[in-house]
Amino acid sequence: MADTDEMESQHHKALLAITFASLLLVAVKGSALLQYWQQTHHILLEFGSLPSTSSFIPGQPIFREWEQRLDGIIADSKHRMLLAGQLLVAGDNALPRVEVPVIKTAQCPAIATNNNVCPEPVATTTKPAVVSTVSTPTPTTATINNMQVSSVGTHSEIAPVETSEQLESLPEATPEAIAAAQGPIILSTGERILLIGDSLMQGLAPHLVTGLKRKFHVESMDLSKHSTGLTYPAFFDWPSTVEDAFELEDYAVVIVFLGANDPWDMTIHGEYLRFGSEKWTAIYRERVARIIKTAAEHRARLIWLGAPPMGRDDLLGKVPTLNTIYAEETAKYPLFARFVSTDPTLTADGSSFTKFLELPERGSVMVRTDDGVHFTTQGHRLLASLALTQFGAPPPPEPEPEIAPTESKITQR
Repeated sequence: MADTDEMESQHHKALLAITFASLLLVAVKGSALLQYWQQTHHILLEFGSLPSTSSFIPGQPIFREWEQRLDGIIADSKHRMLLAGQLLVAGDNALPRVEVPVIKTAQCPAIATNNNVCPEPVATTTKPAVVSTVSTPTPTTATINNMQVSSVGTHSEIAPVETSEQLESLPEATPEAIAAAQGPIILSTGERILLIGDSLMQGLAPHLVTGLKRKFHVESMDLSKHSTGLTYPAFFDWPSTVEDAFELEDYAVVIVFLGANDPWDMTIHGEYLRFGSEKWTAIYRERVARIIKTAAEHRARLIWLGAPPMGRDDLLGKVPTLNTIYAEETAKYPLFARFVSTDPTLTADGSSFTKFLELPERGSVMVRTDDGVHFTTQGHRLLASLALTQFGAPPPPEPEPEIAPTESKITQR
């Protein structure tokens, strides 16, 4: 009997230890757990961000200093654990990049001036190129509505944006040029197409690769990756990936198909941003614009396929917010980018989720899977046909005019 009581006591102690460890993990890594859960399972936990430590302590003045210290310790531990995880994945590339001062030595004039004093050297800073797609907790710089936003923690400083030389040299968007750019994108033999996106693109890409090669004799690079998007760059950074892709090779066209993993809240430097809020929209819009701008800088055409209506309750009503951003940002570069809505092709009424479609000569066919997000093979074929209609082949060369044979003249004597 004594042995039984002792064993039950050990079980209770073990259970208490496990419970305490679980509560401690949630308290320290609550926001990260929320982010992981939403990214992996795409389920929005409706209780929002976890309450701060100070909300559990009465507001007497004697506890205020303790509140601040404890919250600071927890915030610092989150930062250290996140950096440690990134170091395991990316190695030294996850470390903050240090701005190295570069001294520019001023050249003295060939002819001495009155005071014979050379100007002092000017110290500037240069940032090394970053090829890692793992985001680091260093200060970030974003472009929002033609303004540069530098964020450290939850504070932002806004400064005017400097336009790159590539964007400054873009051709003028005259009405004639815009009208020509809205027509089919002419593909020449041997050009390369870049395909980026989430699992929706992964299913579509094989049909696109085959169709583009067979019809236009061009090659494609498929970089699609499941469970990715623009909401969680710490998991996978699409803007940086596109920039790195263009550094390695030239592409004539970029086709983007994203959005299924993006209608979720964000956590930016500890600040919880609700989907569709003003801050959320500004940050997401900047990430979309960065991809489009990269293509324009390299004179590549870009096709952004709109996210289709979803058949899941937690996604209903959210996709139009994403498509509005895609359409507005592509419209800013009318000579290079275009938004192509998938709704008319994949829905019966042009806007609502449709699982079965009536197709000529085929009758009712299933185009969406049971999860309410992905597509069947027939759905992928419809999407591929929609994408391929955006392209055209160069006109055949005009035949050379035939030269009539010259009649030989015989000189009679």
